[in-house]
Amino acid sequence: MTATERITMVVLNEDGSRDKFTLSSWVGIPRKHELMWIGDDPYMIIEVEYAVSEGFFGARSIDAAGVYVRRLTKDEQDAVARRLANPVRGKDEQPFRP
Repeated sequence: MTATERITMVVLNEDGSRDKFTLSSWVGIPRKHELMWIGDDPYMIIEVEYAVSEGFFGARSIDAAGVYVRRLTKDEQDAVARRLANPVRGKDEQPFRP
């Protein structure tokens, strides 16, 4: 869990409009070009911004974060579905047994 006070997720729509959502928490550190799912819909992280403050003894904390995402195109969704599908087994392939 990220210890941030404010996290804003901005969804960039195809028509150029933006939808903003305030999130109460985020698991892990979002990275550019990382895939994420909102419900069943796949999105790609485009940009991540942080507001970092320094505390005592050189400790740093993230006071706010902005995560910009966009919905995947149909071609990108098809590519992701192919990668997530189970691989096809060959005729002579044996199940793995340690």
